[in-house]
Amino acid sequence: MTASAFRLEYTRSMDTRVEVGRIEVESRDLGEVEHLISSRYVRNRPRLLGRSSPLRFRSRAAWAGGVTVDRMIYGATVAVSTEAFETIVVVDVTGGRFDLTAGRYVGRAGEGGVLLYPPGIPLAVLMEQVTCDIVQMPAAAVTRLAGRLGVDSGDFRLAGVQPVSPALTRHWLATAAYLFDSFAGPDPAVSNPLILSSVVEAAAAAVLAAFPNSTMTVDYTPGAGRVPPIAVRQAVAYIDAHADGPITLEDVAAAAGVRVRGLQAAFARHGDTTPMGYLRRVRMERAHRDLLAGDRARGDTVAGIARRWGFAAPGRFAVEYRKVFGRSPGETLGA
Repeated sequence: MTASAFRLEYTRSMDTRVEVGRIEVESRDLGEVEHLISSRYVRNRPRLLGRSSPLRFRSRAAWAGGVTVDRMIYGATVAVSTEAFETIVVVDVTGGRFDLTAGRYVGRAGEGGVLLYPPGIPLAVLMEQVTCDIVQMPAAAVTRLAGRLGVDSGDFRLAGVQPVSPALTRHWLATAAYLFDSFAGPDPAVSNPLILSSVVEAAAAAVLAAFPNSTMTVDYTPGAGRVPPIAVRQAVAYIDAHADGPITLEDVAAAAGVRVRGLQAAFARHGDTTPMGYLRRVRMERAHRDLLAGDRARGDTVAGIARRWGFAAPGRFAVEYRKVFGRSPGETLGA
């Protein structure tokens, strides 16, 4: 029996530019595991403790656009010290016990618990027969979103390693499940750049919602610097023209020549929605148009059309579609 097994593959959608990488590794060699974690995450030093059972390590990972999802097993008691991460990593513990020390922050999680690796701090980890789901994302995605909430990137701080409440633990876990689903299958949803952009936004937003950070204490008073209605019209025109590509809130604000928070307030005041809510509405309407023009005999499907317009989950798309149009997308495609 060999000590390890290794498989690496890439998926590139025929009609998009996003490449999705995948790797599966099994190993019983601690040095090999150290090399793998160093190459994928950060330099580290693992140690088997006491009379631990022989190491049984497995990793099934996928990545695109700076986001990695990784289903991992450490079938032993292992202590790991790491250098400081440059990314933000969240660990969902699905079995065993996981202890984390990150500077002055200490966390412990069993099955159903969640821990965050804050960037810029060396870590000490103790894992006992752990199985876990890992999400890694660019720190810049989180600080960029924090900037929209009034915290400059230089002032942003994560202030804990565990979610602030059980409800927000569940919120993070639901978001993580969406991320893993988006990377699943031979033709993953994130190969569509619209969906990949949504995945990055969802991951960053869930981190800011769930874990203690400086956006939770920032004060903001709406109304300073009123944005004229023409800026809303410019934003609407930009969204209408670019709805078939990845769009961020910063893109829309720049096109309108205003700041993000002012644009959000202006949309609420003049349009009774948000810029990204309007974008979602436009994409829903265009999906409806494509469903009307679609032909099952030609190979058109509800899932394919939904994905084309950035809706990764067909079930959720169907629920939203029925609310807007009063019928299922399948009925429209079959009409």
